[in-house]
Amino acid sequence: MALTEKQLEATQHLNGNLQLIACAGSGKTEVVAQLIANLLAKKSGESHAAVPANVVAFTFTEKAAAELKQRITDRTLELTPDIIGLAEMFVGTIHGFCLTLLKDEVPEFAKYEVLSDVQQTLLVDRTSKKSGLTEATKLDGQPLHRYTNTHVYIQALSVLRESDCNFEMLKNNSVFAGLEKYRTLLHEKGYLDYTAIIEEAIHALESDEHLRGRLKQRLKVVIVDEYQDLNPIQERLVQLLFELGADVKVVGDDDQTIYQWRGSDVQNILTFKDRYKPADDIRLEDNFRSSDGIVSVADFIIRKNKERLEKTMRSTRAQVYEDGDIVALQFDTPEAEAAHIAETCRALRGTYVLDQEGQRRAISWSDMSVLLRANVSGEPIREALRAAGIPFVSVGMNALFDAVEAEAARQLFYLMGNGASEEEVLNAWIKADLGVSEKVLKQTIADFVVTREKMVNESDQVRFAVYNIQRQFIAFLETIELTEEKVPAGRGETVFYNLAKFSQLISDFEAINFHSAPVQKYESFRDFLKYQAERVYEVGAIEENFISPDAVQIVTVHKAKGLQWPVVFVPQLVRNRFPGKRQGGLSVWHLLPQESVIGQARYLGSIEDERRLFYVAVTRSQKHLHMTTAPTPGNQLYAKPSEFWFDVLESKYVKRRTVDYATREHGEPQPRSSVADVVLTFSDLKYFFECPYQFKLRTLYGFNAPLAEALGYGKSLHDALSELHARAIEGKEIESGMAKELVERHMRVPYAYPELRRTLMASAEKVIEQYIEKRKAEFNKIEFSEKNVEVRLGDGVTVAGRIDLVRSRDTDEIAIVDLKSSEDSQPQELTEAQLHIYALGYRDLTGKNADYVETYELDKQNRISRPVDEVFVDDVKARVQDAASALRKNEFPANPKKQICGRCDFARLCASRA
Repeated sequence: MALTEKQLEATQHLNGNLQLIACAGSGKTEVVAQLIANLLAKKSGESHAAVPANVVAFTFTEKAAAELKQRITDRTLELTPDIIGLAEMFVGTIHGFCLTLLKDEVPEFAKYEVLSDVQQTLLVDRTSKKSGLTEATKLDGQPLHRYTNTHVYIQALSVLRESDCNFEMLKNNSVFAGLEKYRTLLHEKGYLDYTAIIEEAIHALESDEHLRGRLKQRLKVVIVDEYQDLNPIQERLVQLLFELGADVKVVGDDDQTIYQWRGSDVQNILTFKDRYKPADDIRLEDNFRSSDGIVSVADFIIRKNKERLEKTMRSTRAQVYEDGDIVALQFDTPEAEAAHIAETCRALRGTYVLDQEGQRRAISWSDMSVLLRANVSGEPIREALRAAGIPFVSVGMNALFDAVEAEAARQLFYLMGNGASEEEVLNAWIKADLGVSEKVLKQTIADFVVTREKMVNESDQVRFAVYNIQRQFIAFLETIELTEEKVPAGRGETVFYNLAKFSQLISDFEAINFHSAPVQKYESFRDFLKYQAERVYEVGAIEENFISPDAVQIVTVHKAKGLQWPVVFVPQLVRNRFPGKRQGGLSVWHLLPQESVIGQARYLGSIEDERRLFYVAVTRSQKHLHMTTAPTPGNQLYAKPSEFWFDVLESKYVKRRTVDYATREHGEPQPRSSVADVVLTFSDLKYFFECPYQFKLRTLYGFNAPLAEALGYGKSLHDALSELHARAIEGKEIESGMAKELVERHMRVPYAYPELRRTLMASAEKVIEQYIEKRKAEFNKIEFSEKNVEVRLGDGVTVAGRIDLVRSRDTDEIAIVDLKSSEDSQPQELTEAQLHIYALGYRDLTGKNADYVETYELDKQNRISRPVDEVFVDDVKARVQDAASALRKNEFPANPKKQICGRCDFARLCASRA
């Protein structure tokens, strides 16, 4: 794309610190990509020359990272076609950077697992005394309780760790005392929560001079996207990297600061130039996303905020504005408002919008979104869409049970936890309307009652894995013979999308509660589903990956950050709803004194914070924007229109009448491609190579297999060998007596019962002893161990992987080695494909060709070696391109073969199974 004068200036800012203020839709991804490409294109003799390993770029989400990394790769190869080592440039989240640093640089953290927010809640509940929860009190001395107070206790711990605090004022605070108990628990269990990842990385950087030295030598540029959303602990990390000598270039927009309730501090961006002196300032004010009308309305809204950096967003007419594109309407009831949204969705489907290339495209359901201030208020809209036969998905796990099929799944486990009747469960599954006969449902539910009774009778006599919740869930879906094709009205994709999210929820629960006795486990799961699940899955708890059904998206404004749609609805512009009213009930500030947290007011929010959120909602729209308000009858709290609704009425672009879109030209709807840039791991690809439909069920939808008791053995073995190889590369002596120490440090098999754990420990120790004895003479020939690689195959397709080992043979030829344990077993053809992809990655990383690929079978201490086959490489490339093409077209045909279906965890959910 042709750059504006300011964009071009930003891409040429090669030396020093930079504050890049980027208005909504201003093309910041392209600018950052070209900036990095220019940094890497400088001649090696120049003062600030950079290689990929010198650059770190932080993004807010992994999805944004994938897009940015691909754009950087494309622009860099345009300028420097022969560049090597792009895989060594870090592009990802701050959490991802810190986790990589800990795993690669601090051996004790190699086996630690990362807790999701939900798993963290489950852990604190399960270990309420050791976590400090039930030892803590409110400021008035009242004790905290499991389940009801867990969430606010965890929030308080996060505030203590992520904010700047006056710890003198917290000496006698029971929650502050509980923090050390909680930290001890994490280390005992081998867990890192999201805050601990950054805490431990900062501790390592501040205490390990050798690590600081390595990073000082490596880092030259740190780029931080969405800088306005950093909290104090994240800002501390950036400051540490700056102190190591890196230039800091931040990209952000104070007008889009919307996470202050999580501790984000808008002062970071407002005061950047004072703290990173000297620093330049460049402003990108041209909007390349939306029509004149959208840009004008958005700029009009945000100018009402007083505390902001001065700027003016300007339209580039990226979309054609037509009279009636932007409306603000008032309705008598939420139901009438919802009906309008459904009717407008139908009316706009097939009308035209411009794509990124400026070509006309007829919009479909997936081009529309409904942005809510909070998910709890969306039921009338879901009901209206459902009644109109319009497909929709509620994005995010906290809206999961709005889907009738997910609610039916919940009712099934109420039954298994002795909390619902067979009739209630049957009615829920009938309401879900999945194309399954009532007779089959009734019999399957009755069989589950028998299973429950059997479990009660056997509970004290069986291993924890026997009545695995995930296994029971998948078995139920298999027994009713549910397939996508069976679901009526073309709803199969959205139904499987939601059932797979329920599968992910089960995995979260079992990861923490696997070792509970069966009856207790099902009762706890029942209570989790009933009292906690909807609350603990906060906004953004699960980021969607590749799958995007052709359906209207219902999503919170927070979750919509970074996204855009041709059609956006912002409903419920009602006072106390948007802007939101501060909620009553127990809060962090009943546990911690407000004056102990510096800048505490940002957690409480203000009208300016709410206006920023409204601004973000409006700027998600490319062309159509419907803003509506309706009182809730009988509820005085939600009776009057929002001040934001009155504000937008002042704009000449906003119409106060319904619009007849039937008069506009219509075409055949074309769902937008949900995938532009594709980053796949080989773990993803191996399922696609075997069967594209298995890939869809497992990788796209997210169905999870039951947890295996020996899970983790293979990784533990790899981690131990990785440390061994790292020692060898450093020239340290390797002896067989080290095996026990390595295994004790790295073994993590959290679902193994004691006898199995002892067996696995002994097995791993034996394998490593044998490996040292057999391969000791080759340790001085290791070039790399555990090396990240990326293979760029063109057209936005990248395969990411991690090579176990690169070694020189006696002939000085290079071999790519994959270490395989029994847990890693897969067909030899898949291993060949994996190794040839890694050979390509080695070429991109070093500029050299690998000569051989080797599989090393650890259990047999047996090596299988083959020359790199360029014909096979070309075949693997083509198969990866097929996978990327399938993603873009949403085409995943089954590959029914007896052997493949026989080892697939989800074969019976496939209508084509062998």
